[in-house]
Amino acid sequence: MKGKLVLLGTAGLLVSLVLGGSFFLVKPSEELAAANQPAVNAGSTLPEFFLTDLTGEPHSPASLTGKPAVINFWATWCKPCEIEMPLLQAVAEKYPQVAVIGINSGETEEVIRPFLVKYDITFPVWLDTGSMITDRLKIIGLPTTYFIDADGIIQAVHLGQLTPDLMNAYLSQLGIEP
Repeated sequence: MKGKLVLLGTAGLLVSLVLGGSFFLVKPSEELAAANQPAVNAGSTLPEFFLTDLTGEPHSPASLTGKPAVINFWATWCKPCEIEMPLLQAVAEKYPQVAVIGINSGETEEVIRPFLVKYDITFPVWLDTGSMITDRLKIIGLPTTYFIDADGIIQAVHLGQLTPDLMNAYLSQLGIEP
């Protein structure tokens, strides 16, 4: 009998620890979802920031107001970024009314330039050398692309590699008919 009581007591303690501990170890799903969301989402605007391009010229999202924009955060070490670069270049060439901007996250000009030459990238690239803007926007993965309308309102945020079909769907949200 004493063995059964010890077993029941141990089982009860184990169940209590598992159930009670889960309240401390597991965040509510809303908190988890919020933690994995960029700092700015569809319906809002990008905060003001300034980054320089490869010529040292400063730029900000406000300078893009008046035309739709595709702003892509990327890095040379990121394979999906590398794969989607020709797609971004094609959009920049086919739709001159759309500002296609690449924001390189965390790399130096010396690393970026050969990559751009290799893929014949001619759209503007802004440098977030210290990843300060990437961190400020809570970008958790590369590539991340913002689709912004002519009024500066974010219409969509895409995390991951873009395909031609996805790109066309996002461009349609900006009023661009592919």
